[in-house]
Amino acid sequence: MDKNHQKLNAKKAFYFMPDISGFSGFVQNTPVEHSIHIISELLEILLDNNVLEMELAEVEGDALFMYSEKAFQIEDLEQQVTRMLNAFHRHLQRYNQQRICSCGACSTAINLRLKFLVHYGRLDFIQVREIKKPYGQDVNRIHRLLKNDVPIEEYLLFSHQAFKALHLDLMPHDLLMMESNYDINILPYYYDQLEKYKKDLADEKPSGSKIGIDTKADFIVERDIAAPINVIYELISNFKYRKSWDKSLTRIQFDVAKVNRVGTKHNCIIGNRKIAFETSGHLHFKADEVYAEKTSDIPMTSSYHYYILLDSLNDKQTRVKVLNFVEMDWLGRIFKNKVSNRIKNNWKKKLKYLEIISQEYNITEI
Repeated sequence: MDKNHQKLNAKKAFYFMPDISGFSGFVQNTPVEHSIHIISELLEILLDNNVLEMELAEVEGDALFMYSEKAFQIEDLEQQVTRMLNAFHRHLQRYNQQRICSCGACSTAINLRLKFLVHYGRLDFIQVREIKKPYGQDVNRIHRLLKNDVPIEEYLLFSHQAFKALHLDLMPHDLLMMESNYDINILPYYYDQLEKYKKDLADEKPSGSKIGIDTKADFIVERDIAAPINVIYELISNFKYRKSWDKSLTRIQFDVAKVNRVGTKHNCIIGNRKIAFETSGHLHFKADEVYAEKTSDIPMTSSYHYYILLDSLNDKQTRVKVLNFVEMDWLGRIFKNKVSNRIKNNWKKKLKYLEIISQEYNITEI
């Protein structure tokens, strides 16, 4: 079979890459664990909005490499771009409003941007053991186009081949043409800004605490801990450390792939009892750092809400103050002192272990 015949019978596909801009600096300059979780959530959201049901060839750090042998119209691709783009920014907006952590990753995630690349070309595969994925010149071409000279952060880019395959040369369009040098080749491509695909996102406010600033806690447990405030905050807000200082727990159930934020739920297992907690807002208390949770599963209470207020006394010492708000049920009102003392004594133990654990961890480890 000659080369011309092979070309005529070769499979063709659209290659599609949503790529998160700003990822390299974001990962390099922020806590690794939180940045991984944030990027993972964003990539999952993009996949959830894959309305064209394209095949996922590979997750490439900050990008999804996808392809499809189906024939698409430009309107189909624009629908997918619109869905992905708006879901991406909606998530970032909600995350920024609901985040509880002020680390570099969490505080700068809102600055991440999204771009899309589309290419059309030959579809060949390479297989190594059980792993099979697209391979060849056209795969290289779309990856090369990731490095381009487009002067804006968010855009939709078409290779010349995709431009022709979608018949954009035969219809009115606002695309701008550019050419960039790649080794000895000059690749033409066309791009459009994404503003016209963006929808107005509702200014959704996080559900904060209903407890007013003048409301007095039912009781307060306080301790000065000889550890930096950022170490203390990470230990109390990161569920993976919870069992190390809350010795009452048999185990804790939480989504290890998600960053803890307002609305995040987890289960504390104590013996055969499961207590469901939710991370809550903390808009009304003045402190260097605040962490809060609520539940309605504490025995003899209808609701329990606690706020941990952290104030840095110096580089090596933090004042920890736990404000407890307890609404008793009918049985709890009968045994109010007993219930309150039990919660209070539990917190005294927790803060004691929190100090021990915080001195065992080096800040670079967490």
